[in-house]
Amino acid sequence: MDTVIEVRIVPATACYIIEVVYEKTLHPQIHSTYVAGIDLGIDRLVALATCQAWCETIPC
Repeated sequence: MDTVIEVRIVPATACYIIEVVYEKTLHPQIHSTYVAGIDLGIDRLVALATCQAWCETIPC
């Protein structure tokens, strides 16, 4: 359930902008059988780690 925290009315040039600030509860949907981690690096473009056995390493 989302909870409204604040509603703002901001005047613009030819209209008004309505901003709604709300708090949203997150429920992460992580399946432990399919997990991967990605690291953007400096020496290499990308480093990828996964828990799957069928995934092979490809040297760049």
